[in-house]
Amino acid sequence: MKIFHSPGIKWLGLLAAATALSGCADTGDNSESQDGRIKITSEPAGALAYADGAELGTTPLQIAPGNHFRSDFVGFSYRYIGKLTLKKAGCESWSTEVNDAILSKDIHARLKCDPSYQLPSRSAPPAGNAAESISDSPSRDQTIERLERIEALHKKGLISDEEYKQLRARIIEKL
Repeated sequence: MKIFHSPGIKWLGLLAAATALSGCADTGDNSESQDGRIKITSEPAGALAYADGAELGTTPLQIAPGNHFRSDFVGFSYRYIGKLTLKKAGCESWSTEVNDAILSKDIHARLKCDPSYQLPSRSAPPAGNAAESISDSPSRDQTIERLERIEALHKKGLISDEEYKQLRARIIEKL
């Protein structure tokens, strides 16, 4: 009695065996944790990490690659693909194309930084309220609109002559 009489059944049996065995394959020694998360670190720490342009967080951080990188067919295999980028003020951006091999272990990036770079100091906002300071450098159209608005307020008696003169002078000064 022949069990594998048909050539199609032989190939089906081989395919089933290969599929079952491929699940047992080990990718070697890696630092991926049991829950599939990897750690992304940088030197110096504190760099913003991006997966295909979407912000992940600040290094050091842990991610699950399947939540942040797309999966697609590469040849006959279904794999993670994308681009990992790290950015930090005063340093050159660091990027790498990622795949299953890269995303199977922790990633550490050494950023090239300018040793003389200093973070910009936060200066105190100029005198006046915040709304005024935001709109202190308007475009020409905005300037005309502001002048017309304070003139209308003045004509309606909602602002005094002195307030009108001060506001008008401040707007014109910014031209």
